[in-house]
Amino acid sequence: MKRMHLTTLALAAGWLALSSCELRETGNENYVEVIGQHEQQMPETGYRLNLSYNGPLDTRDQFVAWADSLRQKVPGMVKTNESIYVNYMPGQTGHGISKDMYQTSVTYLLSVKDSALYSRISADLLQRSFPFSINITGSYLEPDREKQLQQQMLQQALSDAKAKLTFLSGKNRTYEIVSIEELDNTTPYGPEYYDFNRRMVARVRVKARLD
Repeated sequence: MKRMHLTTLALAAGWLALSSCELRETGNENYVEVIGQHEQQMPETGYRLNLSYNGPLDTRDQFVAWADSLRQKVPGMVKTNESIYVNYMPGQTGHGISKDMYQTSVTYLLSVKDSALYSRISADLLQRSFPFSINITGSYLEPDREKQLQQQMLQQALSDAKAKLTFLSGKNRTYEIVSIEELDNTTPYGPEYYDFNRRMVARVRVKARLD
């Protein structure tokens, strides 16, 4: 009998955890907490890019000049790394160093607002025959658009929480919201999941008093 009682309690606790809801009683007042959530895909987002030149030192200036002109179109573009090194081929170790053995690596980070600009940058680089690499490191939204979407999604998450409160309060009871808290919006998958899958999520914890 005792084992059955413990099993029942465990099942009840599991149901409460899965439903993201918590009922509590303080004195003569009943409180309920729920988590509201809204998630959506963002196919219109742009890209964060890692752009690198890896090649001879004597063509480095041409690439940097091109990058400086690109920076006028992409103001947030920044140089993050530059190095110069000697590229020894097998059998050259111990021999004198010639000018054509010097290599350089220059890296930039930039964000583009859409795939069209990304395609134009890639096509321009290919036409100029620079030894380069370009990698997508995540998604990007312009700040004003991101702020607008965050507000819309928080409203949707709050609507989801209110629907849960209405269900939990029952047909003959009402509720009064006493607190709203925004939660970490990357749990449980982490920011990389949402970044690379071009998705956004909003979560709120809402506490209400049942009348």
